[in-house]
Amino acid sequence: MEATNSEDLILDSLVTGIPTLTKNKAAMLKEACIWCLVKCEHSNGVNILCTICDENTYHSIKWENEVDLDGILGAYNDDDAVEYGAEALSLLIIREKTDYTAIERAVQTTGIDYWLGYKEKEKDELFNERDARLEISGILREQGTNTVRSRIRTKLKQIKQSDYIFPAFVSIIEFSNPKAETVIKDAID
Repeated sequence: MEATNSEDLILDSLVTGIPTLTKNKAAMLKEACIWCLVKCEHSNGVNILCTICDENTYHSIKWENEVDLDGILGAYNDDDAVEYGAEALSLLIIREKTDYTAIERAVQTTGIDYWLGYKEKEKDELFNERDARLEISGILREQGTNTVRSRIRTKLKQIKQSDYIFPAFVSIIEFSNPKAETVIKDAID
């Protein structure tokens, strides 16, 4: 399937339209994502191939030029940056390409990372309602059996523990040859 070009994914925009992110957490996720991309020898504006429901689009990943790159490179390592960097891109992709946004961090026993809610809610609603689930994983460099496809299979099994009402998105980000694959799993009644 041919990919089309689409809008940019702006890391600095993590602070808007994603209620679960504070300004500080959004900044940390942005830095981790930059760390992953720079470690894979990518620069500001690198293209990422995003696949959601068999629809392929290319997006440029961009950030402010005024970042402390030396500080960022010293602040993270593979153990934390890959998962946080994947969170940054997955949350942007969900916000930009679906009707949802992340509203709440999930507890570990649910097998997911975030609860999602519809972006278009009534302004006077008292509570955020959970409408979907999101599980995220990152891969710095695909190799051997550590591939996007195998990670999706693993994560689809993992989220079964919270299969009851809500559909789930599984989003896998690969940084060396930037790609994001997001699949949707319907809830089990």
